[in-house]
Amino acid sequence: MDESFSTRPVVGRLIALDLRPTRPITFLGPAWAALCGAIAAGGLAWRSQSFLFVILSILLCDTLLGAWRALWLHADWRAALPRNLAQARVWLNLGRDDQPGSFLARALKPLTLRLAFARNVIWPLVDSEIIGMVIAGILAVCLAALMTPVTLMLVGGTMGLALLEGELSAERRMGLRALIEIAMPWLITQSVFGYFSWLSLVFALLFTLVYRALLGVVVARQEHWLRWSFLPQLGIALLLFAEATPVGAAIVALGLIAQVLWQTRYRINRDGRAYAQHVQAYVLVAMLVAGLALWF
Repeated sequence: MDESFSTRPVVGRLIALDLRPTRPITFLGPAWAALCGAIAAGGLAWRSQSFLFVILSILLCDTLLGAWRALWLHADWRAALPRNLAQARVWLNLGRDDQPGSFLARALKPLTLRLAFARNVIWPLVDSEIIGMVIAGILAVCLAALMTPVTLMLVGGTMGLALLEGELSAERRMGLRALIEIAMPWLITQSVFGYFSWLSLVFALLFTLVYRALLGVVVARQEHWLRWSFLPQLGIALLLFAEATPVGAAIVALGLIAQVLWQTRYRINRDGRAYAQHVQAYVLVAMLVAGLALWF
């Protein structure tokens, strides 16, 4: 099949950028966490610059850091690179053997070996996903550097956590995934507006626990994760009530009652995907309520 002009232009453009919707199971994720973090920091005040920072923050947390993680976790080059390196070591060891030849050939042998290494190991990766990963990482770092030093530190930490995520087992990876997709975008967006509070950090961590529990229900289909999705939200409702936000606490509590009803259905059909899709609205509203409570 011939490649389209958009992906392989005749002249001009060196890099192609392909953006498309991912159609996730739920709307819970970095984009919503970044938006709620911006609301908590007062980022939706009626100022054009604030809206620009909110859009850039969502682009940073969802699109760029999401691309970095996806290209690291699901790329084919991660399996091809060790194989190429193993073959290159064989070639390099063979090339180091003392063999007769002219003085010029022996003098150029180190350079020849390095060129062979680049041709057989590095060059095959140039047309792979690693280039997209590098470009997404550079764009994320540059965008964070234009904001605040704290934002740059948090973005660097998120990228480091994503690298660590790729080395963990599937079960242990979900906890780190929840931290990367909920807590870090919430904190990154708040750092963009120079805002921080311990209560906001507590909210971010509690919603991270809720998200981790939903991942456990969807992937592992283990019933104890239902309790872990309920308890953090109960804590959120109590915190809102303690902070003199009874309306917000009542909204979260009503959402908890609805989730208990959906849990009854889950125990019958054991469909974790459907359960997450049904209860996502209540968690989304709870995050929005928490953000508004921090703002006002």
